[in-house]
Amino acid sequence: MNLAHACLEKNARRIPHRPAVIDGVSGHIRSYAELNAQASAAANALKSLGVGKGDRVALYLPNIPEFIVAFFAIAKIGAIAVHLNKMLKKMEINFILEHSGAKILIGMGEQTNENVLPIWDSIPSLEKIIFVRGSAGEGSNANILAFDTLLLRHQPEFTALDVDDDDGLALLYTSGTTGKPKGALSTHANWLSQSVINSCHVLPMSEENLVLTGTPFFHVYVVTTVLASLYAGAAVVSLPRFFAKAALELVTQYKITHFLGTPTMWSYLIEEYLKNKGKYDVSSLWCGQCAGSSLAAELGKKIETVFDLGLVECYGSTETSSTVTHTRFKHFRPGSAGWPAPGWAIKIVNTDGEELPNGEIGELCCKGPGVIKEYWNEPRVTAMNIRDGWWKSGDLAYVRGEGHSDCVLYLVDRKDDMLVCGGYNIYPSEVEGYLLKNPKILQAVVVGIPDEVKGEIPKAFVVLAPGETLTEDEIIRWAKENMAAYKAPRRVDITSIDELPKTVTGKILKRELRCMERVKKGVTISSG
Repeated sequence: MNLAHACLEKNARRIPHRPAVIDGVSGHIRSYAELNAQASAAANALKSLGVGKGDRVALYLPNIPEFIVAFFAIAKIGAIAVHLNKMLKKMEINFILEHSGAKILIGMGEQTNENVLPIWDSIPSLEKIIFVRGSAGEGSNANILAFDTLLLRHQPEFTALDVDDDDGLALLYTSGTTGKPKGALSTHANWLSQSVINSCHVLPMSEENLVLTGTPFFHVYVVTTVLASLYAGAAVVSLPRFFAKAALELVTQYKITHFLGTPTMWSYLIEEYLKNKGKYDVSSLWCGQCAGSSLAAELGKKIETVFDLGLVECYGSTETSSTVTHTRFKHFRPGSAGWPAPGWAIKIVNTDGEELPNGEIGELCCKGPGVIKEYWNEPRVTAMNIRDGWWKSGDLAYVRGEGHSDCVLYLVDRKDDMLVCGGYNIYPSEVEGYLLKNPKILQAVVVGIPDEVKGEIPKAFVVLAPGETLTEDEIIRWAKENMAAYKAPRRVDITSIDELPKTVTGKILKRELRCMERVKKGVTISSG
């Protein structure tokens, strides 16, 4: 087996002339045959540079077609793609390249010049750098090569190597909010199973569809957005960086049928569309997907109403290779993350690892075909987090329904996000959901801030809907009228989506908000 064969080579034979990837900036279209030919030339190039099965090749690229070409080339030869967040800088890149033992790096010319060349001497394993677009180095280093030149120099035929199911395919590093990043190693079987699940069970996809995402290709979301689309024979429209205006322009220009993104991205789209309805034609958009962080019920309803589409919410993670549970298309279930996908099981456990009955809140554990093989070079961490095939998520949740595979999942919050106010447990996502029931509020983020009397109190960061006005006192008063007094935010900042700290996927960084508030209060922050 080989993921590149299942997701690319099969369709290059079956539907060679259909569009596979459309560059949303230039408009250049790569057919399935052309995409496969370029990936094959890149595979031959990597082989000529001494890259073999199991070797690591780092990708330091934005959402451009070359990312997809390079990824499939790596998969074809049985090597392992190390996905680098394009926002990373020198020290972070140094750690990942050294930890993974990457042999080759393929990166954008400008960013490679700025963040990789200065640290190259400190990474013994890194033999060569291949730059994409622009240039890298002074032109005199024989170990710095141009991606386009390599493609022209090598034959466009290469049949994907037959690999074992559990051979490594992709190495993605976790965010490292509680320490150094950990490398999650996914296999060909992991990502192929999830490509099939996402294209055949989670989302309706066919050769007639055009799929757009705002989420980065270096993120595990790529399994749902790119690999599932190509497995189904659909076309992927690339957008180097998400901006709501650019995304809606592409929807209008190409008649996009599917948009897949995080709750924050959907909020941006709603805000931009409602301000400028006359500029955009979204009538082609009939399927939406949301994942990456918990989706508030009111935001989910608003997405379906504003864009008149069928919405699917998914729960998954890097360690599960994307989707674990999902709602049903055209049967959206606001407030729930849906049922386990085929082959998946979930259970809720207490701090002792004992399974809890229906309705009780505990830690979510997941078991299925996408659970990663291991954390790279971290056997102790692997043993702690993956036991008998069950991965411990760190998410608080509860289930309703019988069995591990025929139950409905309700996410409560991250264990780290829960706050204790005067002895009461408060789950910020619950408070956020209530705040979003106010029609004047577009987005709400709640965190715990220090309080001398109660230990912690909830503070809300609120984004108002376009054209609406509310004061801090009005929001606090409304909250106290609509939820238990101990849950109601005691402080409110009215802000904008742009001002909220976010990951590149659009997930709100609550940890940064908490740190900012602690600094304001003069609370010492632990370096751990």
